[in-house]
Amino acid sequence: MDFKVIFKDTFLADLERIVKLIAVHNPSAAQKLGLRIVQTGESLSFFPERHPKVRQRLGVRRFIVKKYYKVFYRVQPESRTVEVLRCWDGRRESDPIL
Repeated sequence: MDFKVIFKDTFLADLERIVKLIAVHNPSAAQKLGLRIVQTGESLSFFPERHPKVRQRLGVRRFIVKKYYKVFYRVQPESRTVEVLRCWDGRRESDPIL
């Protein structure tokens, strides 16, 4: 049975900031990256435990897109939901507060 994926407001704000920053120099690349991040997030509806846990943050997992973009999420097995929490450019910033 599939999980429901919920993109939190913090994730959406992070993603918008990243896409806008890239779009200044390359709008096409920004659109492709944003789409890839969202599609990878949506794929968490099937087997969301496939990505590693973040040691410092209890119950949080992470996947990486295009080597640098870290996406943090939490699996809620009892409600069969996945909360996509944050999206971060690992080259520019330390990990976000979750």
